[in-house]
Amino acid sequence: NKKQEWEDTIVKNEGWEWYPDNKYKDKYGFVANNVTGGPHIAFSLTGQRYGLIELSYVISYENFGIALAWFDNETNNTRVKDCNQPIHLALPIAKGALQAERLIAMWDEHASVPTVQILKHKFHHPKQSGILHVCLTPRSDRRSNGNENKFKLLGVRVY
Repeated sequence: NKKQEWEDTIVKNEGWEWYPDNKYKDKYGFVANNVTGGPHIAFSLTGQRYGLIELSYVISYENFGIALAWFDNETNNTRVKDCNQPIHLALPIAKGALQAERLIAMWDEHASVPTVQILKHKFHHPKQSGILHVCLTPRSDRRSNGNENKFKLLGVRVY
């Protein structure tokens, strides 16, 4: 079962829920919905042969916003400040031990379209472990056309 696969790797969940948010109730994922930002989820991952990490999420749907993704070795959210500040796309994200990456969804579309992003962070050797964090940032008045601020994770794969 897909939910069990996720739950086996989750080490912290603050505000993300597993459910289908589409009309036919058949497209499941972990969804955060919070206009002020802050929901955080963390996954314990172990490197594989190539060290690549792939995140899949819904890129196009109404009221979808911006999330941040980063790696470290902590279970707790180490970027609370970044997760609670609106993201200005032209400005760099404050650097920590490892740079956070933006996961950007488009607000205007009515179709639910998935995408895949290979993260810049790589595991340097097989069996190396780390914690992948994802948090939803606050709703952007410049980019939004509705009252919500959602983000939907569809999958995490390690190659």
